[in-house]
Amino acid sequence: MSRIRILSDIMSNKIAAGEVVQRPASVVKELVENAIDADANRIEITISNGGRDLIQVVDDGIGLDKDELNLALQRHATSKIAEIEDLFRIRTMGFRGEALPSIASVSMMELVSKAREQANAYSLEVQAGRIGEVQAAALESGTRITVKNLFFNVPARLKFLKAKRTELNHILERVKPLALIHPHIAFKLTADEKVIFDLRVASPEERVVAIFGSEYRDKIIAVEDHRGNIKVSGFIGNLDLVRVARGEQYLSINQRPISDRLINNAIYQAFKSLIQRGEYPFYMLDISVPLHEVDVNVHPTKTEVKFNDEWRVYHVVKETVENGLRQTLKVMPGFQNRPQTAPFFSPTGSDSQQTSFTSPPVDNQENRTPEESEILQKARQFSQVLDRGTVEVKPQRQTGGFIWQVHNKYILSQINNGIAIIDQHVAHERILYEEALRDMNESQGSPQQLLFPETREFSADDYNVLVDIIPSLNLLGFRLREFGPRTILVEAVPSGMRGGSEGAILKEIIDHYRENRVFDYSPAKRLAASYSCKAAVKAGDTLAEEEMRVLVDRLFATENPFYCPHGRPIIINLSIDELDKRFERH
Repeated sequence: MSRIRILSDIMSNKIAAGEVVQRPASVVKELVENAIDADANRIEITISNGGRDLIQVVDDGIGLDKDELNLALQRHATSKIAEIEDLFRIRTMGFRGEALPSIASVSMMELVSKAREQANAYSLEVQAGRIGEVQAAALESGTRITVKNLFFNVPARLKFLKAKRTELNHILERVKPLALIHPHIAFKLTADEKVIFDLRVASPEERVVAIFGSEYRDKIIAVEDHRGNIKVSGFIGNLDLVRVARGEQYLSINQRPISDRLINNAIYQAFKSLIQRGEYPFYMLDISVPLHEVDVNVHPTKTEVKFNDEWRVYHVVKETVENGLRQTLKVMPGFQNRPQTAPFFSPTGSDSQQTSFTSPPVDNQENRTPEESEILQKARQFSQVLDRGTVEVKPQRQTGGFIWQVHNKYILSQINNGIAIIDQHVAHERILYEEALRDMNESQGSPQQLLFPETREFSADDYNVLVDIIPSLNLLGFRLREFGPRTILVEAVPSGMRGGSEGAILKEIIDHYRENRVFDYSPAKRLAASYSCKAAVKAGDTLAEEEMRVLVDRLFATENPFYCPHGRPIIINLSIDELDKRFERH
């Protein structure tokens, strides 16, 4: 018996699904791209349980007639290419003809469609790749594809799916670029009966604002340049939109979302003198090149491309961004100087200039939500704080000794056995970290009520992360609650946090929390580390002498004053003995 055999169609489709359908977001991407190719003016996406239970995409595009329904579910069936030359001038989002049969092989699918030139609509059901009979159906126009029980017949793939909010964020990562590129198409996304966004047809600028929030309106800069047959257009953000986590960087080639490290590097090089290492500017750029000069058929998910002359594209992109920055530096807020916050560390632990903090601390011992109670219970089982070692002998600031600030970054203080050089940011970070853990453990956070509660709008994925950690943030001393789609009401902030910076600090906490989720410690510790890093004084903040003395004293009162929560050193000690040796005193 031959060891070589022909795979069945169902097995072939499952193998193809392994490349194309990696998670619910992959299904949404393929179906939305098909809707765009079908000349849709409106696309509605409905999700249930992170896409495990239901994914439905409805469009008002050209639709399929009765005979085309069956063909659409055959492997390599496509209306988008006809001859070999078409592979080198691809204009559509999809072209391989693998998406629908691959999705149908690992789910229960129903396809309903009505061709624009036809009077009737028809439906077709597919169960794990087994195609049923075409039947008459009711649909006003376009196509409706419903996918249920994704991976029900591939349990190994199903068990690797994440929590529904995580899967929803992956879906948002796929839909947002498409919605940005196609502002002439209306998009609506509903998850678990909650509208995530409902985007009307708009200008490119208005689409950016609709997705990311109204604060982006005055902080994005339109750029456009044309060199030979290469055109670059889109938006870059000013320095107010710089984040400490990746996520708001969007590239497309001929209106196809892509990922390209070389082109990303070109943009970062243009921003190089304006941002620090580990910071990421906002940008949304489309690169238009002749179809025959770019190959989009180099990756199964079509997220990577190959240019005939990639360095030429690199330089055009870099110069376009540089010109946009150069023309805007002198007139755009956020470019002349990096935003600086006033020092807020004081002997009382709060800023005397915070006029918005007028009410006494709120007692948060009694009115705990069930979520806060659950977090509190878990908090009481923390292991020791994250450290690089225990400390037996702590330094002590010498009463009345000198204390200086060096370059608004380091504190030079006389201590009991010599001199200490202290990094002011990580010192305050250690203080806030231990206080945050203690507050979460004992539910003793000290909120300061805002005189006028603030509403803050977030992008959908930032909002999802924030909603997850609101109970923990409330234990730290915040008072946050959901206030409409993608909007949070800030009623109070932890005592000592600088006023007027609630939105910026919350965004930084989201970034830090998201970026450090791989660390091997509890989510509560991760949140405490995120909060402390972003709420601490910064390098460059000027501190008064009394502020420095209080900061040093509080640092030396912590459990481990030598290392920040992430292991960075806080203090360099120079003992009297070491100084004597350096100066050859014997």
